[in-house]
Amino acid sequence: MKYEEFVGYVQTKIEEKLGEEVRVELHQVIKNNSVELDGLSFYGKDNHMAPTIYLNDLYAEYEDGKTMPEIVDKIVSLYQNAVTTENFRAEDYLDFEKVKEHLACKLINRKKNEKLLREVPYQDFLNLAVVAYYKVEDEIIGKATILVRKSHCKSWGVEEEEVIRCARENTQKILPVKFLGIGTMLETYGYHQEATIPMYILTNEENYFGASAMIFDSVLEKIGKALKDDFWILPSSIHECIIIPAGCAMPPDEMTDLVKEVNQKEVSVEEYLSDQIYYY
Repeated sequence: MKYEEFVGYVQTKIEEKLGEEVRVELHQVIKNNSVELDGLSFYGKDNHMAPTIYLNDLYAEYEDGKTMPEIVDKIVSLYQNAVTTENFRAEDYLDFEKVKEHLACKLINRKKNEKLLREVPYQDFLNLAVVAYYKVEDEIIGKATILVRKSHCKSWGVEEEEVIRCARENTQKILPVKFLGIGTMLETYGYHQEATIPMYILTNEENYFGASAMIFDSVLEKIGKALKDDFWILPSSIHECIIIPAGCAMPPDEMTDLVKEVNQKEVSVEEYLSDQIYYY
């Protein structure tokens, strides 16, 4: 079954299972770096927000041998779980006074996200863009994030600039910066490697969207004082950067080539940040 047939079949079967009480709509969602995913959104009469379940990975499961009834049952189960999640979120997410305490920011590539940036508030930073997201953390639904869109700002009655400002102020409070030697980081994952030059990882305590640490002058100043040197920032993904003291660094063109190679071979499309390196 081709992908288009798969999508049509799944939507029809889901509508049959859920009945007239739930409206099921298919639409494309733009993710980071212009990755477009097909999602089924479910609109129930008691839902404040519409859960969306993406079909692209489910088609891969179908190609790997999972049957269509298994796929349909999985989507129904995901929807039923999501209803609880979305209803839980909606109560707090509609009130900006509650929302702003959970806002944080992340960095994305500006050129690769031109289409997405038409829909979300952002702030320019070098060749990148600072965007805001809502950090969900609850014992029922676990950890999740919601990208803040312009439509959210309108519903809150808040200017886009204010949302970005709140996100910047909050980020280091709810996601403290983590700066450590790359060897220490590798050891936490069971690896041991002798570094030929001193290299450090800049991220946050959750190692998630941690590259945003580089937007804060106070963070960069502290790193400079700790290293007693200028330094290069090599973006390894949206989650972290590599810091190399200027006095120990390779030639800039070699570092740029290294970043490009890692991005091509090791970094997923959605987690890519930049091929450029930065000097502080």
